[in-house]
Amino acid sequence: MHGFEFLDEIVLLCFAGLAVILVFQRFRLPPIIGLITAGLLIGPSGFGLVREGAVITAISELGVVMLLFTIGLEFSLEDLKRLRKIVLLGGPLQVTLSTIVIGGGALIAASLTGQAISLNGAILIGLSMALSSTAICIKMLKDRRELGMPHGRAVMGILIFQDIAVVPMMIIVTLLTSDSTIEIADVVLRIVTLIGVTVGLVVGLRFVLPRLVPYVTRVSAPEVLILGGLALCFGAAWITSTAGISMALGAFIAGVAIAGSEEGHAIGKVMEPMRDAFTSMFFLSVGLLVQVSWTWLPVNMVTAMLVLIANGIVVMIVLASIRVNLRTAVMAGVILAQVGEFSFVLATVGVEYGVITSTDFQNMLVSIIFTMIVTPTLVTLAPVIAERITPLTRFFPRFRKWDIDDTNGAIRLGTNAEKDNDGPTVMIVGAGILGRNVATVLRETGISYRILELDRENVAAQRAVGEPVISGDVTDEHALQAAGVAHASVVIIGISDQTAITQGVQLVRKIRPDVLIIVRCRYARDSESALQRGADEVVVEEFESSIKVFTAVLSHLGVDVSMIEQQEEAMREDMKVRSERRINVAQ
Repeated sequence: MHGFEFLDEIVLLCFAGLAVILVFQRFRLPPIIGLITAGLLIGPSGFGLVREGAVITAISELGVVMLLFTIGLEFSLEDLKRLRKIVLLGGPLQVTLSTIVIGGGALIAASLTGQAISLNGAILIGLSMALSSTAICIKMLKDRRELGMPHGRAVMGILIFQDIAVVPMMIIVTLLTSDSTIEIADVVLRIVTLIGVTVGLVVGLRFVLPRLVPYVTRVSAPEVLILGGLALCFGAAWITSTAGISMALGAFIAGVAIAGSEEGHAIGKVMEPMRDAFTSMFFLSVGLLVQVSWTWLPVNMVTAMLVLIANGIVVMIVLASIRVNLRTAVMAGVILAQVGEFSFVLATVGVEYGVITSTDFQNMLVSIIFTMIVTPTLVTLAPVIAERITPLTRFFPRFRKWDIDDTNGAIRLGTNAEKDNDGPTVMIVGAGILGRNVATVLRETGISYRILELDRENVAAQRAVGEPVISGDVTDEHALQAAGVAHASVVIIGISDQTAITQGVQLVRKIRPDVLIIVRCRYARDSESALQRGADEVVVEEFESSIKVFTAVLSHLGVDVSMIEQQEEAMREDMKVRSERRINVAQ
């Protein structure tokens, strides 16, 4: 059909992606790996049925733009303010150190193997490999419901800076060529434009959109909501792209501008199906980019492994140096270890300006895509890796200091914790709503307590109102000892990170076999792991919600109170029996 020559390729991509994902699901492999694999199979490195073209590239780029827009809808300006230290300090440090380490490694490897690579080429490689994949990281964290967790916020902070840094990096790449004629004034102008457009977009959207969006959402026709959301998303992306800034960053800013409002939630809901479809096309297109050389394949795989290690360690060190909890830093490092889609852009510019050869370009692409392919597995293993690495903090004294300001004055924990014989009766893990409510009741009833909280800003906020809170991780024995686990009669764990919950329960039970452990879990499927590792009581949010709902319904319908209590007891007994059965099967 005239004008639709690309349609057969899109159909092939869709069917290939569907088939591979169905196979991968049987082996519990992430869909992202299936999509990239499908692209590899039908692309130039496989059967050669589809070649990456302008239309497919455009569709995939729109997918990334829509993904960042919907992510922005979930972030408020308050959330971004909490990330400012990571964005403004951690981001620059990470990009700089990764560039130096990987670029320097490229020079050393070239000299050892007799390969020719210039200093400028090494700088380009370092810059390209320092950028992580926004699409993959955000997609994985969103699917795992971890964006709001400490490591999810740390990852988001680094990614925001990386997206901002792409434009200055592209300017640097154009200056790396020996015959560059770009004037310093031009460079300064482009950087000023970058800052001006970003600030102007944030301020403009923040004041204009809250007044404009209600007019769109007031109309009952769903088409208006969809078109309004698309206009906002792609409009902001177009504004930033015309200024030479990442389209994805513009879309993210637009999402943040209406985040938290009812209109923002409505727009995000209607755009989800389109976002997922376009994002899937992005991952398929990644596989199409590769042209594997079997001669260079072993080198590419080794390069990918070294880059993963280098990036992971750099992120971990950078975040730890700005006082991010070590477990959070390790998990963020593992998740951000891969190389991302903007690296393709920098590498392409490098080829165009003659900074690297086409062979170097293809080898970079293959190595980058190898890092992408293993990322879903790394994200899954991140808690396990963090569990193995965190004990190494005993070699770093700075991670062994906890201060607390309780209502009676300053108490020094850590070095003096062992001398404190008047430890808390109750130890609370997590200063969220559950932790604060329990603390309020304990305070009113005169029962001593102490709170262990991972988020340092939350720690500072609670200390400011006189709460006995210390900064630490429930998976760290030193933190538990500092929080008074040795003296507590009850330990309440009320955090959202399921991996940290199970590890924390196991560690508390190891330290104190006799203590009562009460755990809050969001889902029934998570309760078994906590019970297996030693929890005495598990409060399941979705189960307790169901109790409240049917109790309210029966009360409204006039059912006798004794009958309601009988039904509640029967449901709790059934829940207990099913949990015990699943635990026995697991054992």
